[in-house]
Amino acid sequence: MTITRMTTVSTSVEMGLRFIGIWPGSAYGNFQWFVYMTSVVIVMYFQYAFIVKNFDRNHLSVLIDALSMTMAYSLAFLKLVSLWLNRRLFYEILATMDEDWKEYITADSRMYPMIIYANLSRRCSNILMSINASAAVFYVLGGVVRGSAKDEDDPRETKFDLPVKMEFPFEVNESPIFEITAVAQFLHELSLSSLVAMINSLVVTLILHVSGQIDIMRQGLMKISSESYQNTSFPPEIKVLILKHQRIITLSDNIDGLFSWIALMQFLSNTLVICCLGFMIIITIGNKQGAVVLTKSILFYVAITLEAFVFCFAGEYLSAKSKSIGDAVYESVWYDMTPNQCRTLLLVIVRSQKRLTITAGKVMDLSLEGFTSVRPILIRV
Repeated sequence: MTITRMTTVSTSVEMGLRFIGIWPGSAYGNFQWFVYMTSVVIVMYFQYAFIVKNFDRNHLSVLIDALSMTMAYSLAFLKLVSLWLNRRLFYEILATMDEDWKEYITADSRMYPMIIYANLSRRCSNILMSINASAAVFYVLGGVVRGSAKDEDDPRETKFDLPVKMEFPFEVNESPIFEITAVAQFLHELSLSSLVAMINSLVVTLILHVSGQIDIMRQGLMKISSESYQNTSFPPEIKVLILKHQRIITLSDNIDGLFSWIALMQFLSNTLVICCLGFMIIITIGNKQGAVVLTKSILFYVAITLEAFVFCFAGEYLSAKSKSIGDAVYESVWYDMTPNQCRTLLLVIVRSQKRLTITAGKVMDLSLEGFTSVRPILIRV
């Protein structure tokens, strides 16, 4: 098992963070952030202008289509703002991760779990970004095909239809303005969807890093030798493991603080976006553009649902890993230790019973049970 970079953060995630100026040490971070977020605000303004203008029953399908994409843009904007506001906490998390890698840089046997999770992080990041990028491509292509397939006999319909519904203060139906605007929309949507995937990948990356630290701690607990404890009341090995446990708890709390409100916004927005997409799919089934809408919306629906699943799965995985610490303590050679030493390990067991997790706005723990309870509600709506 090999790894090219001594870090759990994949190259794609780092590039995304550098692109918006959040990565530590970015030369023009504030400027990059201001320029990109300004472009997002401008796009959102034109999207909401389109919704206001077409807010009537005569354009219901168009309105719902525009509303779903606008809410997705708004969610992405709020996610990036939240990440920017908590960037100091993010820098602290990255510093802790770097210290973990430096600590075990020469301990090849103990680095093995970290290498496994680092490679897994890279694969997950590539998959998530590929799904979101594919969703953006199919959504734009579906919009272009739908626009070109309009009824030419209807004089009220124009053959030109932008892939992302916006209301501009100038005429965009003339060539080459239409082509330039459509390409600009595609590139912007692709970049924003990739950044959303980057945030989801970052959640997975940080949780996998914590999992690697937990596995290292469990290995240390299983390798405890009772022979070295006969003449000491508080062995140095136990002290190191207790400090490791505290660092794991602190890192987990920081991750929760970084993504808690992002997760809450994710679930609130998903409810509306999924309902809009489901409505779009239902009302177009059976008409001549039904296949186009399905092509345009299904992968978008999958990407939106996957975002909520990633957060819930990360919280569930972290909780299961944190509980395994208590099992590792119990399976150690505590029965050969002195009563004082056993009481020390008992405190570790008690501490591990309070599971580590990610919360949605400090309101609910993210878990697979929570994900399955939310999905039926969305389906009924």
